[in-house]
Amino acid sequence: MVKMDERTYLEIYDSINNFEDVERISREIHEPVGIVATMLQQKVVRRVIKNHGRMQRHTKRHLRTWEEGNAILNIAQRNKFPATLMAAMILKEMGHSKKYINIMFKNPETIRNRRLRTEVIQALNADYFYSPKAHQKQRVRGQMGEDIIGKWLEVQDIVYLSENDLRKNGNGKTPDFVLDDPLTIDDTDIRWIESKATFGDVREHQYYYQKQFKHYEMEFGQGLVVYWYGFVDSITLEGHLIKDYEFFDGMADVDELLAFAGNW
Repeated sequence: MVKMDERTYLEIYDSINNFEDVERISREIHEPVGIVATMLQQKVVRRVIKNHGRMQRHTKRHLRTWEEGNAILNIAQRNKFPATLMAAMILKEMGHSKKYINIMFKNPETIRNRRLRTEVIQALNADYFYSPKAHQKQRVRGQMGEDIIGKWLEVQDIVYLSENDLRKNGNGKTPDFVLDDPLTIDDTDIRWIESKATFGDVREHQYYYQKQFKHYEMEFGQGLVVYWYGFVDSITLEGHLIKDYEFFDGMADVDELLAFAGNW
């Protein structure tokens, strides 16, 4: 994939509503499932941010609905809300602490109440974005992207400090890689690389620019941002380079990363 125009991106983004759509849309646009899946993840996360306050205001109603015999997963689906978050809200309304809810989510088979145990397991298994298993898969996906870049730098004998190295030295906001010497790409000398296992639309990019990239530029100079699953052509560069998976064509594990949908 090269840079995607905004109209095409929005058409794809608007057409994805659940994981059942991912493989079908992937075939239709002839792109890896991982690209479509990351767009869906962005859509779900943004919907949660928008609706979370409203959902919290109705936790008593959700608990009452559960007490009437409705399953947690059904309540979540009816409200178009991630099942793990719905389960957490209902459990909290029951009087359970956040700490205990986390324990239940990590070890749901230990929940004594049979109905609650069955429904929590069902909710976690149906949630590809907010369940503990989903978070673990997201960490794996992120690490895969960083590992590919690390191998790419090592193949070219480029010396660098990793994010962990920099933090040990007391640095605050740190990119994934800081190069000992500038690396010239597209006539630009870059001094750092940041790996993002996501799709870079304008909203995503502006969020990361304000939170991370501009601080990296002030500290280290120009850098390279890698949006592994592509990006829209309307992104403003703000002084740094942006690449996607095509830049690392031929490196091992790139195809595996692109096929990483995050479901199970």
